[in-house]
Amino acid sequence: MPANNSQDSSHYTAIPYNSLPGFSRVWHSVIADDPAADALYACPPADIQSCQMAAQQQLARQHPWQELASIIEAEGQQYGLPPSAFNRLNLLAEGKAVAVVTGQQVGFLGGPFFTFIKAYHCVRLARALEASLKQPVLPIFWLEGEDHDLAEVSRSFYADASGELKSLEYAPDKVIPNFEVGRYVILAEMTAPVHTLVSALQTASAEGADLLEQAYTETTLSGGMGKLLAATLGHYGLFPVEGMHSHLKQIAAPFWQQVIERGSKLGELLKSRTEELQRHSWPTPLRPTEDSYLFYVSGTDHIRAPLGYDGSLRHPAKGIERITSSQLLPQIENGSLTISPKAALRPLYQDYVLPTIAYVAGPTELEYHAQLSPFYRELNVVPPSLFPRMTVTLADSKTARLLEKLDLLPERILTTPQHELKKSLLHDADEGRTAQLFDETKTQIEHIFDSLQAELAQIDPTLAGAVHSATGKGLQPLEQLRKKAEKSLQQQYATTLSRLEKVYASLKPNETPSERVFGTAYYLVKYGPHRLLEILDSTPADNKAHSFILAD
Repeated sequence: MPANNSQDSSHYTAIPYNSLPGFSRVWHSVIADDPAADALYACPPADIQSCQMAAQQQLARQHPWQELASIIEAEGQQYGLPPSAFNRLNLLAEGKAVAVVTGQQVGFLGGPFFTFIKAYHCVRLARALEASLKQPVLPIFWLEGEDHDLAEVSRSFYADASGELKSLEYAPDKVIPNFEVGRYVILAEMTAPVHTLVSALQTASAEGADLLEQAYTETTLSGGMGKLLAATLGHYGLFPVEGMHSHLKQIAAPFWQQVIERGSKLGELLKSRTEELQRHSWPTPLRPTEDSYLFYVSGTDHIRAPLGYDGSLRHPAKGIERITSSQLLPQIENGSLTISPKAALRPLYQDYVLPTIAYVAGPTELEYHAQLSPFYRELNVVPPSLFPRMTVTLADSKTARLLEKLDLLPERILTTPQHELKKSLLHDADEGRTAQLFDETKTQIEHIFDSLQAELAQIDPTLAGAVHSATGKGLQPLEQLRKKAEKSLQQQYATTLSRLEKVYASLKPNETPSERVFGTAYYLVKYGPHRLLEILDSTPADNKAHSFILAD
């Protein structure tokens, strides 16, 4: 991986986060190294010294490191990691290596592009921390296949040759309510969406298409994601790990016992922490459940069912069953039932089984981790330092030419709503003449009615209200004319507006950052895996600003 000591200024632009919409107070506080952010978490965010302390604490634990290394090795072999990747697992088996971790739901064809960016940033951060700490640091991607929201992971979006937003969709033969999505099977014929994507693009990378087909043939949604990450980032040292692996759950048995024994205490702790954050106007995306544990229970059918504190297990198909905590633990131990964490416990479970010293977090994760900070002390889990993930906008040469013709800088697109910039461009193209004409006319009409109101008020004060009403009615035809004039301007400058629309479709579709809309598959086929990694390698990984990159 390149050292990234230099950047080509003609291809890379840093855009400050404080000028971009869509990032919360938490994100800005962490990025700015605001001391207030330290109080949000169990461990100061983006802090190397905290990573050093976490490493010492992790390696001092009595933990089955050799068993953990064997699980990760078996997973890596299943996903097709290159042989060279396994050499460093010996350090983990010997209790000498720690980890930088990130993760995401197992989206179809790699999920949204930000998922790939998180995995890539994880590798970059692990490399940087290893150099700083003089300590072996492994990058690990946690595959969140236990989530049961199929709709959230089943579509991969792309822009066709005309710039229109379209999607590729995974549709299983049968949708099972609350079924763990990572277990949905992908058959050979389900690679047809890759051919659709290749056909839709003017230029396509055969290597990228082949990679996707190989990753998503005769596998599962979790398996496909693992294979894709192994094929693209395995030679960078990334280890994909599926969080629902049964042996990981066995390693976590003492952790689950603590959770069960505490009963409603964790829910109460989450509620109290949430209220505390809200009093200080911090965002709190997690909503505490008053009557249920912060985990699901699943059986051999892999369907997640919430468990109430009163022992009611609410299975979506079987109805309500009863199970006490004393009955639950033996069934967890013998494997007939499995605990599947909700969002509030997933990070704790993850950081219990892995030697995590740092976590690469997205905006929402930074927010809800603040709600979870008391859990780390309560459950005696070593807290990692949270690092905000890289954020990236890629622009191809076609989009760059459109920006040049419009005489617009990329930050203008990313920081301004399309309707506002459209209005501004029309105003500039018309040199403001039409707007000025209507503004002056409106002022004159209002002045006439004001004079009329003053005169009539002397005759009959009750006529003042009638004049006010007449003013509004008198201005209505003017506003109608203004809209017609604006429409005529739009027709006159149709080429300009068409260019603007194409730029937004490429860089900020539906007023949303492109990395959160377009799929990883789109960029892999558009640029190819090697070129895509070269593009990302050219950017700084300190994430102090948003990266706008001219990709070709």
